[in-house]
Amino acid sequence: MSLTTPRKLTRVMDGLFARFDYAGLLVLVVEPDHDSRAALVRTLVELGLPQPREAATAAEALAQAAELEPALVICDKQLEGPDGTDGLELLFRIRADSTTLPPNVPVLLLAGEAGSPGVMEAKRLAVDGFLVKPVPAKRLEARINAVLMRRFPERVDWGR
Repeated sequence: MSLTTPRKLTRVMDGLFARFDYAGLLVLVVEPDHDSRAALVRTLVELGLPQPREAATAAEALAQAAELEPALVICDKQLEGPDGTDGLELLFRIRADSTTLPPNVPVLLLAGEAGSPGVMEAKRLAVDGFLVKPVPAKRLEARINAVLMRRFPERVDWGR
């Protein structure tokens, strides 16, 4: 399969064969570490998603999000930018500022450890998923699929 042909998600749910089309969905990856960001982007492309957009800071993410309107934001909780905005603050801004993004845009938060402070705060801010780094490709794929299927049910073909 070429990288130009969008791959369709195939998933069995409740005994039904489901397909989800990724075509045209923009993903914004917000990760301060260049190597980690590149690895995450590479994994997303290998999973069949269109080429994600990248940001290293919350300020870059908000600027890109305003013009792109991504279907999904994957963000590191430990962002460190000149403005002091971390991943939780970015999540808060996304949820609170409806002029930047629709308030229901899915956000997956990445953290260095499961017991990381802020997990409860992220849940309060309605994070759509919380993953511990390094994230295995299969786990990332499963979480992305679950989030996108909930957010875009009209893109799911249940094969009935």
